[in-house]
Amino acid sequence: MSDLTVEELRRDFSVFEAAREQGAALFVRTPEGDLTYAEVARLVADRIATFERSAPGRPHVLVARNDLVSIVEILACLELEIPVVLLHPGLTEHEQQAQRDEIAAKRDPLPEGAAVVVFTSGTTGRAKPAVLTRRALAESARSSEANIGLAPGDVWLLSISPARIGGFSILTRSLRARSAVALGGHFSPEGFLREVESMGVTLASIVPTMLVQILKTFPGCKAPATLRALLLGGASASDAWLARARDAAWPVIATYGMTETASNVTTTPYAERYSGVVGSGRVNAFAEVRVENGHILVRGPMRMTGYWGETPLDPEAWHDTGDIGYFDEAGYLHVEARRSDLILSGGNNVYPLEVEAALESLPGIREALVTGLPDDVWGAVVTALLVPEKEPLAPEAIVDGLSGRLAAYKSPRRIAWVKALPVNPGGKLRRRPDVLEGLKLETLHYRKGRSA
Repeated sequence: MSDLTVEELRRDFSVFEAAREQGAALFVRTPEGDLTYAEVARLVADRIATFERSAPGRPHVLVARNDLVSIVEILACLELEIPVVLLHPGLTEHEQQAQRDEIAAKRDPLPEGAAVVVFTSGTTGRAKPAVLTRRALAESARSSEANIGLAPGDVWLLSISPARIGGFSILTRSLRARSAVALGGHFSPEGFLREVESMGVTLASIVPTMLVQILKTFPGCKAPATLRALLLGGASASDAWLARARDAAWPVIATYGMTETASNVTTTPYAERYSGVVGSGRVNAFAEVRVENGHILVRGPMRMTGYWGETPLDPEAWHDTGDIGYFDEAGYLHVEARRSDLILSGGNNVYPLEVEAALESLPGIREALVTGLPDDVWGAVVTALLVPEKEPLAPEAIVDGLSGRLAAYKSPRRIAWVKALPVNPGGKLRRRPDVLEGLKLETLHYRKGRSA
């Protein structure tokens, strides 16, 4: 049960209160210059003066970008205690309009204390509007602070859209801690390193595909000196790439969380950030995580009230994440797959991450994505999208390379070479079988005893 008072919650997310406490302190760093808490508070006051309030009980809808305009808009909503619905700028106009229409059609009022409605990433189906309260955001922030020690003087790079909970929580956590955010541009390995170094970034949050791009573009590159923690979330990273990050002394903190829990519920302990990532870390303070029959369940004060328009969740009930995993003897959570990602081929369970790690270990393969191609005989055939280092490998080279690494039923039977893996606007891999549509698939032929 949360022990935060209403007044504490109001103070936590008020830029006006922050300006009164430390008006001269840095709050927002942009390529054009720095803004103090007092300066941002004045921008928010100007925005509030022209704010068109929605009907009572209705939220404000915002296409949330990594820019000062969106930051000010979000802060104005927090100040006015008006819920804000965040739309991702990477969606097409048609997709954004569909979400606007969905919100407009809602007749149920948002629950008391609702602060933000964040659409889930939709990697496995239709995106759903998750409702998070100010209390949930504050408890998630407290949980994070207990591990990484966020404090004034820190600068957290906002390289993820604030329309995603990973990006939005950077803003709310920084505001609560009275620290600063740095507004990053469109991600590229070169741009990321440049922003961290030039903006004095101490904390950054990225998804695994971004880390892989950095390490592949700059092999052996050391982390910038100011960076004390690199939070990795949104998906699981392969052990091979985490080992490369460790060898290059990157301060990686693996996390596991979701929109429904206002960001991460497990993290690598801060003291272990240079010693090599184990799974997705340990359970955060104030959160509860357990595994039943391989299913990962969570609960705690940082959890959403529910999906808007659906039956509210029982605060004491466990939320089934839809993920499969286990705890090791040391208490580290290992996430093996989303249940919807699991491939059932010939009665056998195939975990895409395991197959991808084996493929990416082969010389000549830059990245891999594995999914199941529906099949009348096998149920699904393990199929891989591959990004080559230079030229595509011969099928025989892949067959030989996987020999001894994967059981026969796990080995891909179909492959397609692509220039880039399909990702959603948040940078997460899209594993649905429809990513195979229109691609030329090659068949891999295994020797007797290794056929799928």
